[in-house]
Amino acid sequence: MMKPEIGIAIPAYKSVTRLKRCLESIERVNKCLLEATTVVDDSGDGSVASVLASCYPQVNWIENQSNTGFACAANTAVRECASKWVLLLNDDVELVEDFSTYLLPMLDDNKLFAVAFRSIDEHGAFREGAKRLSWRFGIAKIFHNPSDQNWTGIGVAMTAYAVGGHAVFNREIFTQLNGFDAYFAPFYWEDVDLSIRAANTGHRIIYLESCKVMHRQDGAIKSSSSSAQIRYYTWRSRIRFSLRHASGIHRILLPIGVSWHFLQSIVVGDLARTRAIASCLYSSSRG
Repeated sequence: MMKPEIGIAIPAYKSVTRLKRCLESIERVNKCLLEATTVVDDSGDGSVASVLASCYPQVNWIENQSNTGFACAANTAVRECASKWVLLLNDDVELVEDFSTYLLPMLDDNKLFAVAFRSIDEHGAFREGAKRLSWRFGIAKIFHNPSDQNWTGIGVAMTAYAVGGHAVFNREIFTQLNGFDAYFAPFYWEDVDLSIRAANTGHRIIYLESCKVMHRQDGAIKSSSSSAQIRYYTWRSRIRFSLRHASGIHRILLPIGVSWHFLQSIVVGDLARTRAIASCLYSSSRG
């Protein structure tokens, strides 16, 4: 096999099982890709690398001395790859087939920032495709159902953003934009933010249906965070994104949208949403 023209970057956290399945899928699809793979063990104790590094000596292993979070770990992994294009994978994502046949012909486009993949679950059911960003009273909302996809060709659609856990990025542009912003730590909306910043500099993001990965339902976030924590951070990142990117009429309507969600969360007893919005408002008031 030829040396791959695309590198792979994987931020890993705590789970040997998840990462092992991910690396096995890469080896199964195209073992040469392992030579262009960088794994950042962000567990903080080297527990993942200590088990798997000897099994995959061709992989570039980096061990963080403390848990830096997804954004920082992903940025490090992408930065350490030598290829112009980098497939960023969560450790709970597995390759299904060799994507390079479909992808490589598109990578000569100088305006292309990222290519998003279609994801399925372990049962083969559709999980995520192209994204549509919408605004309601100044609050951003993402749609990713098949009916929301804006097809521009056979199997190709425009997408609002590329999912950080399974998309190919132009490494140079990614680095110029300083990658994912830790402002959205520990998770969610950092990939939307990066994609919007790329689009604002004139770059395109497309969705390629033929590029497919498997993203398990029992992924890294669900296994390490409670449902209340996930809801809190989801809402906090969503409000932070809206505060940063709402413009025009959406900026004018933003206070109404935030107030409505805050009051509704109190009425229905949605404590996680209440706390998330209160946290954003407090941080915003302090500048």
